[in-house]
Amino acid sequence: MGSCSLLLASDPRPRDDRDVTQDLARDLAEISSRIGHLIGDANAYLTDPNYSTLRLRLELAHAAVEAAMVEARRRVRLNEGR
Repeated sequence: MGSCSLLLASDPRPRDDRDVTQDLARDLAEISSRIGHLIGDANAYLTDPNYSTLRLRLELAHAAVEAAMVEARRRVRLNEGR
């Protein structure tokens, strides 16, 4: 999956909750996009009913990541008020 900014340990400046939350929201947006592309591929190519469980699980994973992303963005906005 590419490099997630949360996994980089070479960042020279100290990290605080706001930085981590912003990075997390950004990473979740990228993950959501990738899952969305997988859903598109699954719907286009996996038309056999035997794949319905896989398509459903992709939809559920996408919804979960979207919910986490919304919460992370909400936290970023709350942290800006500090």
